[in-house]
Amino acid sequence: MRISIPPTWRTRVDRYRLKATRCRDCGRTGYPPSELCRFCGSRNTETVELIDERAKLITWTVIYNAMDGFEERRPVIIGILETLHHKTRILAPLTDVLPEELRSGMEMEPVLRRITEEGESGLINYGIAYRPVLKKVEQ
Repeated sequence: MRISIPPTWRTRVDRYRLKATRCRDCGRTGYPPSELCRFCGSRNTETVELIDERAKLITWTVIYNAMDGFEERRPVIIGILETLHHKTRILAPLTDVLPEELRSGMEMEPVLRRITEEGESGLINYGIAYRPVLKKVEQ
């Protein structure tokens, strides 16, 4: 898979900060960001960041036949999550968890992970994935 450096550089802040759009009219938040509210069509929107917001796992799928360049990451787990504060649905890869450990409603947090690496140019592409929140062990 070939990665182009200019688009990767231009979109880095939006991708790494999990930017979304909150509508000032209906109050709902949509991801990815858009100039129009996808719920009511209003242009009265503002940008919010979801990077520090935990989410609950709604559903997921496990892909055992990964596409070229992702063979070493099999199985690939993709989830639909809903952020706890903004109630925003996000489609994202899941990491640091086995498929049999997943449960609906599981609390998860966003983390930065290496997605791809371009062998010829050496460009490493990072993205946001979600992992289960570790529970603190009381001593």
